[in-house]
Amino acid sequence: MTSSPRGYPFEVIAYDVGQMNTLHERLTKAKEAVEQMQLVLNNLTGHLEGSGAAIDRVRSSAGDVAAALEKPSDRIERLSGIVLRYGTAVEAHGGKANQLMADVTAAQTALSTAVAEVGTAEDELGAWTRSDDYRAWSAGEETETSSSTLLSRDDRFREAVTTAQGTRDRAAEDLADAWTAWEKEFEAWDDAYARAVASLARVDSGYVSTADAPPLAALADADSPEEVAAIWDAMTEAERARIAASYPEFIGNLEGIPYEYRIAANVAVLEEASKTSWGEPLDTTINRLMAEYLENDGLPVSLNLWDKNQPAAAVLYVDGYVFDPANLTDPLSGIDNLNILIGGMMSEANQIADWSQSARDLNVVTNGTSATIAWFGYDTPNFATVASSEQARIGAEQLTNALRGLDFAAPGGATTTVVAHSYGTTTAFLAVGSAEGNLGVDNIISLGSAGLTDRPLGDDEGQGVDYSGTEIFTTRASNDWVSLLGRMSPDHGIDPDSLDGSVAFSSDGGYLPDGTYLDNTPGHGTHSEANLPIGSVVNDGGYLQEGSESFANIANIINYGEPLETVDG
Repeated sequence: MTSSPRGYPFEVIAYDVGQMNTLHERLTKAKEAVEQMQLVLNNLTGHLEGSGAAIDRVRSSAGDVAAALEKPSDRIERLSGIVLRYGTAVEAHGGKANQLMADVTAAQTALSTAVAEVGTAEDELGAWTRSDDYRAWSAGEETETSSSTLLSRDDRFREAVTTAQGTRDRAAEDLADAWTAWEKEFEAWDDAYARAVASLARVDSGYVSTADAPPLAALADADSPEEVAAIWDAMTEAERARIAASYPEFIGNLEGIPYEYRIAANVAVLEEASKTSWGEPLDTTINRLMAEYLENDGLPVSLNLWDKNQPAAAVLYVDGYVFDPANLTDPLSGIDNLNILIGGMMSEANQIADWSQSARDLNVVTNGTSATIAWFGYDTPNFATVASSEQARIGAEQLTNALRGLDFAAPGGATTTVVAHSYGTTTAFLAVGSAEGNLGVDNIISLGSAGLTDRPLGDDEGQGVDYSGTEIFTTRASNDWVSLLGRMSPDHGIDPDSLDGSVAFSSDGGYLPDGTYLDNTPGHGTHSEANLPIGSVVNDGGYLQEGSESFANIANIINYGEPLETVDG
């Protein structure tokens, strides 16, 4: 149960009233501070004692600055009002919608139970009507049991069906009422959100023009990649170019915007950011992402350099594609294989070099034309937080959005494979298993999993996770004891090997039929840099290292839908 009858996403509306109240208070204080500055400057203009050219310049400058502060003061006031109005609406309607989710879930459970009881009653009635006693009695023949007893029995079975059907129908009505109540509050919150977005778009004519405000508000309020694409397609090419150039941080991360426009927007942001020193570790991340773009055709399909804890990015590598900002073309056109690489604990965008190499290696060894994304779209855990699934849940929501966008953008018939490592498996399996449908994911490959959770996203804990439509492949190197530590967590302790239909493959090294030796994975790492926690190793390498048995199996799964057959080394 991931969407309502009207198609609204059945998810908790996340908000922090305390944070919004704090923001409103700080904006109010900021306006007061600006007004105090204006007062002081106006006093200088009108009452600064003395004479001469220097004093005149001070008076004039003070007046100019006071006048210049007028618009910022007005903007702060508007922002403060927007925050206050939205905060009030989200607390009233978003909070109520969240509370009503329990009613919907309970009503759904009651309906499921009632439907099952109808089935049981109908089965019992069917068994009765097929019995020898019923056939003889209904034909008017003599029976050992009295006719009145058999009539009572018949009435009882039929009444049970009627009663169960009545209970089912009332349960269906209760569910419809629960959905109606929830949708009413959700719509009220959604309208408040749309008004807030529109107000933000119009808060400053110096930032958002009158012409740009309506399409920006519409794009921000769209609920799916399909809606975003429809709005985008309705614009003229000149409008699209202007919007993308003026608001690259927004366009570059919006699922449903064609990838070529997103890449152009994110490259512009990256190039602009590279002109300024921001301090470490951000400068290193920016430089490495720029190097990927310039040297390896690493194309940023999403980019948030100023995320709360660590920069977020998704970098696309396409076999044979060269990006030309002067002639935008779809990088996914004609693609046969789409692969997404997802790292685990302490994986960050500043490690892009190793993941870039694996992405490009994968494009080379897979059949047809391939595209691979190195996805750093969430704040990964550290040693202190890895036992919790909270960051996986946040990451899974981000990944769900990204996969929906990729599924919309992907060519028909392309095979999509998610390759996740360590805590990245916790995140990836949660996204795919919680979604309605499979997000377009044909294969999901687990490398040294830190363990999975069976509690899906959202509040419907009775729903469970469902991987229908997705083939599951798993591996854990025999020397990878770090992944076993991860599975000790009660929050994500499920071994992916235990999932129905999962296919395990080896990462311990082996020989192909032609005698080629494939290296073992000596520890928990994806690349050589992550082997240190394991201690002494036989050889450098990791699950995604070219030449390893693990990497060869990944390629074979993408190409042929199954692992290789090797002889132990």
